[in-house]
Amino acid sequence: MTAMDLLDLNDSGHLLDPHHGEPVPTEQVPAVIENHLRLHEDTTDIFLYVHGWRTSNDRAENAAARLFQLVEELAEQQPHAYPRIDPFRPQFVCVRWPSGSAATKSGYRTIRERTAAMAQSGHASHVLASVLGYFNEHRALPETGPDVLRSAYGQYLHAVGHSFGGRFLTHAIEQASNRLAPGPDTFAWPWKSDAYPWTLDSLTVFQMAAPADAFTTAPYTRLLDDSVLNAPVAMTFSPHDRALGLWHRQTEDGHNGVGFMGATGPQEHLHTMRLHPTTESYAFPVGRLVNIDAGAYYRSSPLRIEGAHSDYFRPESAHLLLSLANHAR
Repeated sequence: MTAMDLLDLNDSGHLLDPHHGEPVPTEQVPAVIENHLRLHEDTTDIFLYVHGWRTSNDRAENAAARLFQLVEELAEQQPHAYPRIDPFRPQFVCVRWPSGSAATKSGYRTIRERTAAMAQSGHASHVLASVLGYFNEHRALPETGPDVLRSAYGQYLHAVGHSFGGRFLTHAIEQASNRLAPGPDTFAWPWKSDAYPWTLDSLTVFQMAAPADAFTTAPYTRLLDDSVLNAPVAMTFSPHDRALGLWHRQTEDGHNGVGFMGATGPQEHLHTMRLHPTTESYAFPVGRLVNIDAGAYYRSSPLRIEGAHSDYFRPESAHLLLSLANHAR
């Protein structure tokens, strides 16, 4: 598999120095990221992955590697299915954060509050902004056409989260977007002392740990604004996900999670489609929120207490990511 870069945050959202593990002062974050990450000239797609609840650093790295290996293998097996990204030369980044807690209601609430605090404090959003700002400054920007803001040429950015990782990403994206006034159809990320407008080309969340009606309230409503994301928010769900069914109802005032039933609003932004087999092409709707019904694939064992919550390491998931990357052109 293609080598993967690792970035670690502490429980306040500060970047940890890749060499000695100490928190990096905010003003030094861009320089550390520029020294640590290297965008290759021949890269076609950049994937940033954020893991979910109760995931150690080793498990997070293994999960990201497992998912990205599926992506590479499928792209190699059927390049004809993704003609706009052939050849496919990806670059992978895994962001690790302290997600450990007891498997209890109070443990769940601890991590829920931590994900919000890490972003709202400004530290995590600054790190995420700097990472994507670095890639934006150095990437070959997609050419623009008269009707769309993307084309087959350029290097594309994709954000991928699992469970609370998706919640963390949405909080951080929302906070980063408020730091500077974005321009038309762009997301202004603070990078060094300047603002570099850019477009996130896809945002995919596997089994998102947020209330099903989250996108009707702040801060999630910010992601419905075209000036924040010029990409669909694709969210898988499965009724076999007990972590976001029973557990979620007990900790979120009776509400099921997005990963259990999909997002429920706002209706004017919602579209629902099933997770496709690898042999079937996607036709993505024009819209901001896309529920992906993965119940036929994400089933796991009935003996596992969390059910299908982590059952997304499948070729069908890789097919979704590659199809979204192909769609971005």
